[in-house]
Amino acid sequence: MTKKLRKIALFLVTAVSVLIGATACGERGPSGNEPADLNDGKTRIALIINGDLGDMSFFDSANAGMLRFQADHPEVEVNVMELGSTDTSKWESTLTQTANEAYDLIIVGTTDMREPLQRLVSRQKYADRRFIIFDTEIKDNAAQNYPTVHSIMFNQNEGGYLAGAVAALLTKQTGKQNTAFVGGSRNDIINDFGYGFMQGIVAINERQNWDVKAYNSYIGDFTNSPKGKQIAENFYDQGVEVLFQAASQAGLGCFDAAKTKGKLAIGVDSDQYAYYENVDPEKASRIVTSVLKRVDVALYEACEAFLDGTLEYGVLRQLGIKDGMIGIVENENYCNILSEENRAIVSELMAGIAEGSIQVKSGLKRYTTSEELNALFDSLDPTK
Repeated sequence: MTKKLRKIALFLVTAVSVLIGATACGERGPSGNEPADLNDGKTRIALIINGDLGDMSFFDSANAGMLRFQADHPEVEVNVMELGSTDTSKWESTLTQTANEAYDLIIVGTTDMREPLQRLVSRQKYADRRFIIFDTEIKDNAAQNYPTVHSIMFNQNEGGYLAGAVAALLTKQTGKQNTAFVGGSRNDIINDFGYGFMQGIVAINERQNWDVKAYNSYIGDFTNSPKGKQIAENFYDQGVEVLFQAASQAGLGCFDAAKTKGKLAIGVDSDQYAYYENVDPEKASRIVTSVLKRVDVALYEACEAFLDGTLEYGVLRQLGIKDGMIGIVENENYCNILSEENRAIVSELMAGIAEGSIQVKSGLKRYTTSEELNALFDSLDPTK
């Protein structure tokens, strides 16, 4: 992303949260090492982002949900803390410091925050605090063992499936043979996106009697957008017309490549077309659609339930297409690029997943072995 565009994106996403967060810090306990008293008549919520805003996808979506919640509930103090992705050593200490302050609800996300949160909530002195962890379960198949934590997970494999269907249909529509998947880090969530993507291609191949193949590559992190661009350019040079990126900020480089090469890409988590529509219309036109993972809505609803006293703890809430939390963007650009016939096929698949007649297998390690996952990737890889 260019420096100018990054500044614009950060302003659009974080301007309100900066104003909120600058003055919303809770009071600390007497020594700063003991929890402050929550019985002060105020409600405070903190969202700790263990990464960077400006990714135009996952963390920006979480932030957007909190901004909307703050706007609808001005009586609640909301603080969004951006920790950055480079110095991970401060993530756990910031979580502990935040728990010592007068926050009634503390929200963290991703598997990287699971163990720090597990250690924190095991201490009796934080028993009156409540926590949400999103995009993961506090511990695999053990949410019930953490009675102060509400876990939220998403069926991103279902979104990946739709992306795979779109990619396969559009590949054939444009007279090509191969598509591609570009992931960020090789972790559970990104594998789940990719596993769903490959299943979507298989479904279209079986339905249409085609043999669309799919390259795959992982960038290695979620910040290296130049590497994301390089990988995408390589795929485009090999004849790929459209690819799916699930790589947060690193994936933005794929859009740079799509613009440079005059190709197409599918975005992730948020409506990434909308982020570029006004600041770079040419790049926006290269984004066919985006897989929607409604982190914003999930966090908003969870905070509403917290205020109402109806939020459940020691549970895992799993959200997918049938819940309206996973989908794809069906905007004018999508309609202009993908034929009406192919859009109807995608809609049919989405309805099938929602009603349960189509089952998309999860790529999460609790459900699928690495051998099974790799076998599917390899079966579609044109190089193997």
